[in-house]
Amino acid sequence: MSAKIIPLKGAAVTSSKATSCPQCGTAAVKPHTPFCSRRCAQLDLGRWLNEDYRIPAHEAMDDSDIDALLTQLEKDD
Repeated sequence: MSAKIIPLKGAAVTSSKATSCPQCGTAAVKPHTPFCSRRCAQLDLGRWLNEDYRIPAHEAMDDSDIDALLTQLEKDD
């Protein structure tokens, strides 16, 4: 039984254009893509682990903020 593989529409297409390493700018190498070497990949991982890179998040409200909002709501009623 042979199945015909049909690519999904809108799927990412691999380009033949070489990408550059985000750490040093040299050409990326296949086993370490998007990096050029294991060293650059490890440097990037170290930056994530040291929290040099951060994903922004919204801070949660304090309980005092919630209490103030509830008090204001009770006054409005």
